[in-house]
Amino acid sequence: MVFSCKEKPVSEKKTLAIEKSNILEGLTISVDTIMVDAGEELITYGIPYISTLSPEARYFYILDNKTFKIHQIDLDSLAFIDSFFIEKEGPNSPGFTFMFQPISEDQFFFPSFQSPSIINASGEKIRSWNLNLPDIIDGFSVDLNSLTNRIVFNSTMDQLYSLPVNYETREYYLAVLNSYGKRKRIIALPEFNKANAFTIRTGGGEGGGLKIEFPYLQHLNDEVIISCTVGNGIYRYDPSLDSISYREFPLKIVPLEKKGEIKNRVHSNEEFEVEVKKIATQISHWNFIWDEASQLYFRFASRVLSHRTEYKESKMEIFLMAFSKELELVGETRLEGLTNVPHSGFFKEGKLWSNVNVADDLGFSVIDFQF
Repeated sequence: MVFSCKEKPVSEKKTLAIEKSNILEGLTISVDTIMVDAGEELITYGIPYISTLSPEARYFYILDNKTFKIHQIDLDSLAFIDSFFIEKEGPNSPGFTFMFQPISEDQFFFPSFQSPSIINASGEKIRSWNLNLPDIIDGFSVDLNSLTNRIVFNSTMDQLYSLPVNYETREYYLAVLNSYGKRKRIIALPEFNKANAFTIRTGGGEGGGLKIEFPYLQHLNDEVIISCTVGNGIYRYDPSLDSISYREFPLKIVPLEKKGEIKNRVHSNEEFEVEVKKIATQISHWNFIWDEASQLYFRFASRVLSHRTEYKESKMEIFLMAFSKELELVGETRLEGLTNVPHSGFFKEGKLWSNVNVADDLGFSVIDFQF
């Protein structure tokens, strides 16, 4: 699927970022799909699996959550190059995990509950944190088990970050832990309380379904960025200064945030689905993606225009925003030609890659933004 073939060099893109008030005005895209040569290796590319990217975007890793086997893909040669096993049980096991974070070619951070750890490619646990959860949350109205929620490791500052939450009030916090896993700070994030208006529960008590707005915790360019699907606003935490700030962006094309009213408590699955579909027609702002080549952040936003029926596919409206390294808004546009948001996207050599399943084989959709 090709929408344009003219490409500007990265240096020209940087100049445009300075000279134009909206660098994405007139944006065109081209999309290609490339496949990975797995050789004789059987890569289980289906649920349950977890994927992640090496810090320099050279390698792509897939963890089979059934076998705890990690497959390493070379993104330069688009070929499988290695695999190694992590213990499911025993002293070197990371425990239950739903994500992992490469910190070098042969070391991986596993944010497991209560005892996050670093495990090398030989399967040896070389470091772990024994978190005293009650001590960490002492004095804060935070649910104990939420402390390792989306935990991220900052290897430069030797700190851990997470987003603990009060499940009853849906109030989020930023937890900053030092190198020993002790609390440095817990900071309330009150601007995200607006997300509560779009929480849906079904059933009595704590049972039934739950739909919430999704918070993101990212460590990018030596700072922590916390965002939420409810709107465009973000928190920025500077670890070197131990300071946090909140800001929103003066968007003109992309809707600023979700609006309107929904039922927060429903009593049947049918009611639940109705309210979920209502929310889907509201704007969702997704995570930030850093592009080293252009020195820009990109962020998608989307909303459903019409839902899928027996006779037609759903229709989605997708937006793209661009920000400087200092997180100043430099561009926004409505995208034509994309049918889905590339949620697993990352930039490599100035192009946006996202892994795709092609008949149970691993491939990548590669998008070239031309502006």
